[in-house]
Amino acid sequence: MTSVRKAVRKGFTLVELLLVITIILLISTLFLGLSTGDGGGLPAGQRFLASSIRTARAMALMNRGPGTSGVTYNGRYRLLILNDPNDEANHLRQFVIAVGGVGSADPALAGADPATVTNTSVAPYRWFSPEPPQLLPTGVVFVPPASDTATTMELAVASNTRRSSIGQLADQIGSNTKDSPASSPPWMEYAPTTQPMALAEMTAEFNPKRWYYVELQSSGSSNHLGRVLLVLAKGIVRNTGAGRAAIDVGSENQFAAISLRPNGDVSMTLDADEMDKAR
Repeated sequence: MTSVRKAVRKGFTLVELLLVITIILLISTLFLGLSTGDGGGLPAGQRFLASSIRTARAMALMNRGPGTSGVTYNGRYRLLILNDPNDEANHLRQFVIAVGGVGSADPALAGADPATVTNTSVAPYRWFSPEPPQLLPTGVVFVPPASDTATTMELAVASNTRRSSIGQLADQIGSNTKDSPASSPPWMEYAPTTQPMALAEMTAEFNPKRWYYVELQSSGSSNHLGRVLLVLAKGIVRNTGAGRAAIDVGSENQFAAISLRPNGDVSMTLDADEMDKAR
């Protein structure tokens, strides 16, 4: 009898490989919102900030703070956005998570009850960043609230539309020279560090800068009075001198926003009607 051998096919044909590559590219475009040359644009900027807020919220729910014993008191969980017009490359584009609290085993307590330490600028209250600072995608910038007169909007159609809104904190811990929770928006002087430090210890050699911030409570909910809306624009930041800057935006349609819900979760929108306008 004559045996018949069937050829065993190995590997993929060129057509099959091209088909797989095409499918991968389509998925990347649809679900990741990638755009060639701009790092993903406004959708990517929304995702970056939303992801950082959710990371801070998860840390709050886990009570993860600077305490070496694993127990943290008076924890504060923040997303910081750089506000330094003199730093043209990073102004309103760099962001970082900052976590503060009092560790139950901190030697600086000197026998004091850690629950009574509420001053966020002096030891034993310490801050650290679990991740290094990041940048929004190229050509995407955070739009500060209308109360920030140091940074103006330069639109082709109209001026000073689509501004962020970040109210003061719900629990008034008292403003100091390094942290201003009663401001709208709140701000702090901070130098990102992986080693827990008091704000007062961040001297000039650490190059601390001013940052706007959004804060979550230890329960994971928002710690702000009123609405929190972070607006992003497709534009360019220019330093105009003397600690001032301008954002050049070509159209009123080149905006996106992230809303922080009272429970601490976030939602994203491109709807102009949901974004604050000039007051």
